[in-house]
Amino acid sequence: MKKYLVLTGLLLILTGCITPNLKKDIALKTYLSGLIYEDEKDNTSAIKEFEETIKKGGPDPYIYIKIGNLYMKENNYKKAKENFQKASNLNPDIPEPYFGLGLANLLEKKYKEASIYIEKGLKIKPDSSSFRLILCDIYSKLNNFNMAEHHYKILIEEYPDNYLLHYNLAKIYEAQGNYKEAEKMYLGILEKRPNFWEGYLSLGILYQKENKIEQAKEYLEKSLQFNPFNKLAYSLLAVIYYSEKNDEKTKEILLKAIERGLKEKEFYDFLGSIYMGEKNYEIAETYWVESLKIEDSSDTRFKLGVLYDKKGDFEKMEENMKKAIELNPENSFALNYLGYSYLLKDKNLNEAFEMIKKACKIEPNNGAYLDSLGWAYYKLGDYKNAKKYLEKAVKLEKDPEIYEHLGYLYFQLKDFEKSILYFSKVYEETGKKEILEMIEKVKNMLKNETTGKNKR
Repeated sequence: MKKYLVLTGLLLILTGCITPNLKKDIALKTYLSGLIYEDEKDNTSAIKEFEETIKKGGPDPYIYIKIGNLYMKENNYKKAKENFQKASNLNPDIPEPYFGLGLANLLEKKYKEASIYIEKGLKIKPDSSSFRLILCDIYSKLNNFNMAEHHYKILIEEYPDNYLLHYNLAKIYEAQGNYKEAEKMYLGILEKRPNFWEGYLSLGILYQKENKIEQAKEYLEKSLQFNPFNKLAYSLLAVIYYSEKNDEKTKEILLKAIERGLKEKEFYDFLGSIYMGEKNYEIAETYWVESLKIEDSSDTRFKLGVLYDKKGDFEKMEENMKKAIELNPENSFALNYLGYSYLLKDKNLNEAFEMIKKACKIEPNNGAYLDSLGWAYYKLGDYKNAKKYLEKAVKLEKDPEIYEHLGYLYFQLKDFEKSILYFSKVYEETGKKEILEMIEKVKNMLKNETTGKNKR
């Protein structure tokens, strides 16, 4: 190590490569030792040696910059900024500390502070493309697209053949809503670089935003020709074909993605939903089970629960709904679904009530949930609260199930006229035989009540 230090020191002295202005020769040894540790990527030891160099040789901006850069490698942005600031205080006319301060703030997502420091550095070194490029990124994150555009244009003047600068500027135009200019730039890039799959993808997305669906499909398909493992292109194409009610094409796209090794959870979930919509429960179940192998999620568990309910398997429905709630206690769909399922079977009524009440707390203006809560109160014999919530529900949703619940409630309250009114609404929409029988039953009750009053 000593021999290495002596040789390195001699070489640095002969070539004039020692950047710091060390005040004491005694500091040279620790400085050289720090350089060696830095070269060996032992950042902790390098920092200690450079800090010792400052103690022995006095403050030096370039050593503080070195320490700051080492702390950046360790992701210790607080310490990095402290050292960059010390360097800047010692010599405010050098750009490096401002670059370090800007980058550290950028990585901490403190974009406003980052912009201030990078702008300071750029004033000192106006021809620095590094400063300007990082400013483009910062202003994009601040949604200050005018400033980002300004700096990209300067960079493009300097590097006219850099297609990535053109691409990033096109993205800025797109973010500004200037689709015409963005399209022009994307097409210009593809003319020069016809294998640039990101360009085709971006144009596909742009055309989708403009509702130019056929062009969107064309360019998304082209992006897959040059990058068949482009997950986003498959997702977007699947959504487009699904919105066109072209289930077969949607399935074809998703299956092609899976065949190419993109075994994404969202693709299995999507396929499960399509087959569920086609009432092909066996295949839907297969895809959702595959989805759970990738990640056990509350949403997929809920879908499987509904599927098992459709198949008449109450136990599996209950198992998956409970798991959905365990994975996400705020899953209001699962809370309401399982709670209401218990009500239908007159099972676990108090537990059902608590689940539904929680669902209503999460979504207080959901008519379906309020109906469930009203029906829970009805099952528990609290007709006053049942009326309160069922009447709220019917104002939010015109649904025959809510009408039916109100029909039974008013029957219990002996308000036969309202009971007939709501049962009649149900029968008009569903034609259910048992509802017709209830209407006749209530009419007879109303008739007997009227006859009794007349006799009195």
